[in-house]
Amino acid sequence: MKVLVTFFSQSGNTEKIARAIWEETTKDHEANCKKLEDITPDEVAEYDFIFLGSPLHSGSLAAPVKECLKALKPSSGQKMAGFITHFAPAYPDQDMDVFTDPLKAACKEKGIEYKGCFDCQGALAEAMHAPVQQKLGLSDEAWQKIVDQMTGHPNDEDIANAKACVRGVLS
Repeated sequence: MKVLVTFFSQSGNTEKIARAIWEETTKDHEANCKKLEDITPDEVAEYDFIFLGSPLHSGSLAAPVKECLKALKPSSGQKMAGFITHFAPAYPDQDMDVFTDPLKAACKEKGIEYKGCFDCQGALAEAMHAPVQQKLGLSDEAWQKIVDQMTGHPNDEDIANAKACVRGVLS
């Protein structure tokens, strides 16, 4: 099976997960790992399975990922799984459904089989700390607890979980 792992990443969190997914995928499949800006819809159409990665921006997939979903070509037989990084320690299951709705909708519209989505915590870029803290209205003490929680993510456990997800969706 020919597999594409593609992603949009600004802080490196999503790229780190993409590399882990690619590494696991190459054990049994022909796979490429490419930044989203380095591929075209025609290239994506050449793959049997697509892993598409995005950070969450203001509780939604990143704009370039949404554009990619719109540009996908109709398919017969392609499969897709998403992967998402976010700074929050965890989101309730019902919230994750909201984040993955654009993936599910694009797959349905384009005839691509949706195979699920992996998510994990990542560290928020330093430049975003003050704006996010202000937006959430958190005290310095409350914000520091969040910073302490996200520091070091994605970690080895997150990487192992991403690889386990790959084995599950490709089996």
